Amino acid sequence: MTQGLLTNRLVIVFGGTGALGGAVVERALAEGARVIAAANSPTSSDSQSGANYTTVDALDEQSVASFFDSLDAAPWAVVNLIGGYTGAQAVADLDLAVLRRQLELNLMTAATITKHAVRGMAPSGLGGRIVHTSSRVATQNGRDGFAYSVSKLAVVRLVEATAAEVRDDSITVNCVMPSIIDTPLNRASMPTADFSTWPRASQIAEVIAFLISDAAALVSGAAIPVYGRA
Repeated sequence: MTQGLLTNRLVIVFGGTGALGGAVVERALAEGARVIAAANSPTSSDSQSGANYTTVDALDEQSVASFFDSLDAAPWAVVNLIGGYTGAQAVADLDLAVLRRQLELNLMTAATITKHAVRGMAPSGLGGRIVHTSSRVATQNGRDGFAYSVSKLAVVRLVEATAAEVRDDSITVNCVMPSIIDTPLNRASMPTADFSTWPRASQIAEVIAFLISDAAALVSGAAIPVYGRA
């Protein structure tokens, strides 16, 4: 992509301190954006020069609302990379506490962020971009992974519903659907896997950079597969 596509535009990255978050922050900065990375507990080791870091608890609506209210201008783009994964569990053995936690981490955070992002963007009349993170499992049958898969499928419906509601405000809402991402943590958890087939965080960040650019004005309500060869 040509540098400068996001020059002076405010881009918020929730979950901006993880492996994918760091790649998205770096890509947005390279395009000239003003970046605020929001995370539950950012540390100096997470920071990249040129970005501002702030603490926001996405599980607490008041924390999210206060953050958006504190901005000096409506954001152009809000990228949400927050989420959580749980291991295999058959429905017959389903721990309802695990299901509730997955819905909180993956759906409720996304819904809360979307609610307050739209509340800030729509009145500005300038349009905007919202991008969430779903998962390839949202397209699968959920066998032995109902809690995680249904929470990620719900993110897709959130995207579809919000995109329809804000169409006339020139706000696009989309999500990416990764397979397992090539990160140090995932490599450590699956040491015998073929890492060369996994999508890299920097590659997914490229897709997100496109989705928050003017070039993606016609794309809304979409769930974009970013599987690599995994």
